[in-house]
Amino acid sequence: MPTLPFLRLLLALTLLAVPLAAQIPPGYYATVDTSSAARLRSTLHEVIDDHRKLPYTSSSLDTWDVLESAQADPNAAGRILDIYRNRSFRSGADRVSGYNREHTWPQSHGITNDGPDNAPYTDCHHLFLAEVAYNTARSNKPFDACTVACSEYPTDANDGAGGGSGNFPGWSNWTSGSFEQGRWQVWRRRQGDIARAMLYLDVRYEGGTHGGTGQPEPDLQLTDDRNRITIDNSNNLALARSGLLSALLQWHADDPVDAWERHKNDVVFGAQGNRNPFIDHPEWVDVLWGQAVPGSFTTYGTGCASSNGFTPAIGALGAPYVGSPITLTLSVGPANQPAVLNLDPLRRSIDLSVLGLIGCSGYALGILPVETSTNLFGSAATTIPVPLDNRLVGATVQAQWFALDPAGAGLTASGGAELRLGRR
Repeated sequence: MPTLPFLRLLLALTLLAVPLAAQIPPGYYATVDTSSAARLRSTLHEVIDDHRKLPYTSSSLDTWDVLESAQADPNAAGRILDIYRNRSFRSGADRVSGYNREHTWPQSHGITNDGPDNAPYTDCHHLFLAEVAYNTARSNKPFDACTVACSEYPTDANDGAGGGSGNFPGWSNWTSGSFEQGRWQVWRRRQGDIARAMLYLDVRYEGGTHGGTGQPEPDLQLTDDRNRITIDNSNNLALARSGLLSALLQWHADDPVDAWERHKNDVVFGAQGNRNPFIDHPEWVDVLWGQAVPGSFTTYGTGCASSNGFTPAIGALGAPYVGSPITLTLSVGPANQPAVLNLDPLRRSIDLSVLGLIGCSGYALGILPVETSTNLFGSAATTIPVPLDNRLVGATVQAQWFALDPAGAGLTASGGAELRLGRR
């Protein structure tokens, strides 16, 4: 299967650096099916559910311990960096007085009381250490974009980010309003961290029961409708909603995964036994929540008549999509002859008469050729894997078949084809 050539071509199209990977155990995501949003959600949920529920506060390992390790200040031993103010605190010594624990999914949004039936209450993938006053200011406001009219909550300069005030948005948090009609805009270094934590909850918690304990679990759903956000300060609910989804998706796109976030994912995995998949595979967010973009396969130009009296034709079995293989076909070519499929990021127009081929052109150079051969009927096919990389959506690749034709001009060619990569 011609995996390597096509991967090289796609790399040439993107010219983008691939982020360093976290410490993902081999095979952890082996059962995940990315062929569609529905299959991805279902199979991903099965991988990350049924984690170990940690005690919120305990003399044994608890959420304090995990978060203090996960949010360790990389530039100062024995200290932590909080999520909103970016302030460096003494780890342990400044608990409660300086920092406390932020539930990105507010407790009053349906996960109010700690208990065996409320796994999200202590799920460290969405808990963060936060400066006390900033945590209070956020309260249970939905995450959403602010304007210059909002109130500013500046950050400290630490770890190469933060500091300054007075300019919107700068390095500050911004807020307005209250409760479900309010908004809290996270400062830009941590927007993606918060977004991926909330997106994790939407997939991790889908109702049903915990496979190990048998305890019921809530169905947590992200929404853009403020009127559907759950407000209940007394009960744990079977169905609860928070948001705002569109702002979180934008923050995910604007603030890529960094080393600090990967470290937290690794630490939480060590304690709970499950990972946040959107830190390990941020491209899966677009599969689940991105808008569908149709892929297309379009033929153009003319091929060269071969000695059998036919002009070879290029075709495809379906349209090209990221994350799905595409099969390109050749029909009515010379029988039992070597054939090559040329793939090219650029559309060419080369006069082939110098090769003795009259009336046809070269549309795709052999920059990344895929070699095969025709069968007794002059047909050939090759299947090309397309990586699940949403940076490739909309990219185009040119394709053209060439085959030996010993009884004719020595060579024959199909017309050209353009593959435009889509997203399901």
